[in-house]
Amino acid sequence: MSDSASTDIYQAHAMREWLEPLCLQGGVNLAFNAADSTSWPVLLDDTLHEQALIVDVSAVPALSDSLARGDSFHLIGHVRGALVRTSALIATARLDDSQRVRFRCSYPEFISTLHRRGTFRAPLRPEMGVEARLTLTADVPAIETEVRNLSLGGCLLAMRLVDAVSLAPDQPVLALELHFPNRQRLDLKGHIRHIRTDDDWSVALVGCEFDALPINSERMLWYCVKEIEREGGRRASSSDKPLEPSALFLLPQGRRPQTAKSAIAAQVVTGNTTARRLHRVADYLNAQSLQLQNGGTIAPSLLSRHADTLLTLGAQSRESLLYALGYLESEPAAVRHALAVAIRAADLARSHGYDNDSLKAIVASALVHDLGKASLPSSLLESRAPLSDSQRALLPGHVAQISERLAECRWLSPAIASPVIEQVNERLDGSGYPHGLRGDAISDLGRMLAVVDVIDALTRPRADREAWPLVEAYRHLLNHPDVFDNVWVQRYVRLFGVTPVGSLVRYANGALAWVQRLDGQGRPSQVHVVLDTRSRHRRLDLVLAQRDLDQLGHLEGIVEPAKFQLQLS
Repeated sequence: MSDSASTDIYQAHAMREWLEPLCLQGGVNLAFNAADSTSWPVLLDDTLHEQALIVDVSAVPALSDSLARGDSFHLIGHVRGALVRTSALIATARLDDSQRVRFRCSYPEFISTLHRRGTFRAPLRPEMGVEARLTLTADVPAIETEVRNLSLGGCLLAMRLVDAVSLAPDQPVLALELHFPNRQRLDLKGHIRHIRTDDDWSVALVGCEFDALPINSERMLWYCVKEIEREGGRRASSSDKPLEPSALFLLPQGRRPQTAKSAIAAQVVTGNTTARRLHRVADYLNAQSLQLQNGGTIAPSLLSRHADTLLTLGAQSRESLLYALGYLESEPAAVRHALAVAIRAADLARSHGYDNDSLKAIVASALVHDLGKASLPSSLLESRAPLSDSQRALLPGHVAQISERLAECRWLSPAIASPVIEQVNERLDGSGYPHGLRGDAISDLGRMLAVVDVIDALTRPRADREAWPLVEAYRHLLNHPDVFDNVWVQRYVRLFGVTPVGSLVRYANGALAWVQRLDGQGRPSQVHVVLDTRSRHRRLDLVLAQRDLDQLGHLEGIVEPAKFQLQLS
């Protein structure tokens, strides 16, 4: 028997159920009807039901000639674990767009799906009401998760991307607790087999393999698997005499459970539209990190899309974008650092005349410049002591990994990507890595990125130290001109100031306020007052600008938000 099964789908509604996920996740491959099997990464930008597809080939503009000539092609992608391939398509028109290269294409006559056969796993649906908690170690809080399927040997869990980025294959699972509506509980142990994302890169999917169970637990697991299968069959049955509902999925009172809130529901993002769009870029980085940790590649089209998003937001209002960085406190530190470096580097480069193509390449490279660190030993990243020579020798590995993966991003200029990725950790005195470059061997762009990267890193807490005050970070770099380019340090200070947008400041009258805008001298010109420190319980919500700031008294300086249990609002 073949280990795969192919199906051709002609029904319009069924086709849409496969095409829409391809559009949502964006990235697909385009292959022409040529003898070779070369394919190219593009974006499925839109689906006009039963009319046309909109394909964005900005990442590979060289495809334009073939498409304009009418050469037929297929779109290929993955949805729900299946390989999806459209029937032959042709481009019918190039769309007017000065920023992107997009074509209107024919709608597929049919699509083909190819599934891998596998051992039976009973699928769970949310309405079954099964709750799950995953505990990795005794000193780490349990992770709320969802069980997507269950078998005698393991299960597939779905969880938020931010909860999955710290997981690793072969990691032991201390406890997986399954709670059924009838108050039956199943306790399992095992280890993680794989971690990946779903097809639209919005949820982490974690495969677990169970350890050998005591006979009673094994019987209970077998019972649960069979009842899940039976319940699925009962709901799908159209018989006049349907099966009775399984007691496993009824409350003790015999009622069905109300649909519980999803354990992986999207986090409610506070803030404005800019903050919400920034969180979507953070979701991409979390998902991309998972892909890299599990042998995947960098998605060229998605990286292009999110770099465009940041550039657009920065062009619309640099202050709003810088302020929105404060809404990312729920994200992993690595993601917050990547976004801060990308946004500030682009802002600094824009102020010194870099063109839009270069700015996009800077943003894209900065977004992924540190993602390779996830492959380094956790003991190296969490060390509270100075690194040994043997530990330092491991650091260049993460740079090489990202450089290799970025080679697949054909739209990304190596003249920009190389300085950003490979020189951000170099130092003028040769003490940096991966190549130990000195002085003029480091490009001007590499010098700029090193300044942006180090200032952000110093002002964030680390395992071996607390966060530095911003002024101390500035002073450190200015006092070491043999290590950091003083010209770029001074440019950074002039642009972002000593009380940058998004920082929490204290005024002489005791008011605490978030800085929203700066004037031409780098002083706050608009703030959001949130607390009166002379009366801790007196919360405020007042935006003041220009002359109204005088009522607050003189500015005393930046304070640490954690000391007052404040988050950006």
